[in-house]
Amino acid sequence: MVSNQILSFLLFWGLIGCFFFFLLVVFLFRTGLVYTARKKDGTLKSEIPLSGKLAMLILPVSYFIFQVFSNYSGLFRRGFTLNFWNLFFLNFGFYLILFMFDTFFIDGFVIAIWRPTFLQLPDEMGKESMKKHILISIPIGLLVGVFLTLLSTTTSYFLWMN
Repeated sequence: MVSNQILSFLLFWGLIGCFFFFLLVVFLFRTGLVYTARKKDGTLKSEIPLSGKLAMLILPVSYFIFQVFSNYSGLFRRGFTLNFWNLFFLNFGFYLILFMFDTFFIDGFVIAIWRPTFLQLPDEMGKESMKKHILISIPIGLLVGVFLTLLSTTTSYFLWMN
């Protein structure tokens, strides 16, 4: 796989992933599911009920499914085979695109600055709470990203590339 094919894969699937990720965030806010695990200021509740824990799984499970799907559609079906570590780093690059989109665009711009009415954001969830959220999210999101990427890479590799 050459560099223009790598960039093409990341651009194409990154744009699709960001679009669906944004729709998922809108769904979570509009339905109120985001508040089953979070307080009105966006911080996690001290005691999260089962419904909140399940709601928190929506994003990582969606990422895993989407990553495996993009590996199948964007790589395997197009005849690309990669060794495990090349696939892992490609998938981690894909994760970083979605992670940066969520952290800096959705949390940093949409929620903290733009605050569109269709998201029905509470007043408590503003610039300061999002700043704290982002600072906490960066190290946790990177660790979670390594785990999710390892999981999706392992699944994809043993299903199609091995």
